[in-house]
Amino acid sequence: MSGFMLRIGKRMKKYIVWLVLLPVVLAAFGFFFAKGTVEQSSYTAAVTLTLGKYDDGVYNNMEEVTSLLKSDAFLNQALRDVKEEERQDVKNRLILTNQSDTQLQLSFTDADQARALAVVKQVSDTFLKQDKALFTKRQQVIERRLSALEDESVSNDSKVDKERFLYELESTKLGMKQAKIVDPAQVLDEGNKGMSAKKRALLGLVIGLSISLMFVVLPEVFKES
Repeated sequence: MSGFMLRIGKRMKKYIVWLVLLPVVLAAFGFFFAKGTVEQSSYTAAVTLTLGKYDDGVYNNMEEVTSLLKSDAFLNQALRDVKEEERQDVKNRLILTNQSDTQLQLSFTDADQARALAVVKQVSDTFLKQDKALFTKRQQVIERRLSALEDESVSNDSKVDKERFLYELESTKLGMKQAKIVDPAQVLDEGNKGMSAKKRALLGLVIGLSISLMFVVLPEVFKES
């Protein structure tokens, strides 16, 4: 065994330059090769919304909202600057995820980061715009009813009923909420970008050390056998 180790030591001394140089070269190659070849293949953009609360059968209902956002009529408005065939592609690839009874995430993956962000922004902005219009209309109805009821003259016997109606309307008004963004549109990940330069360099170093070790040890192992 001592003879075996002695021969290993001699081989290491003899080829020390190459044994050191090989891992360094492979590590450097991995680092600089990574710099020139790391590419994005896809980007996933997402936005999270919370639904409003103002007694609307569609815009306050998760199931209905999910159907609405996938409808051709809605997407035609949200993506007016997109060609018809591209809108169908967006419709097929737009992912809607119910995170809770009131929170909905919209996500879209594309090779173009700007396009991925634009799609989720346009869809969410259009929904919020429509939701705000309905919320405002509902709010105005409540305010008109409150104003009319406050100005209404009633008998002493009806004052209790009036106060109750006023309380109910005020409670309804205070409990109303319009849809809003919880998490703004952003890129969730960087897609399939491959290994980083540091990881490639480390891999090159490990491979180089392994090759150097085999170059030194294997010939002596075969001699022993």
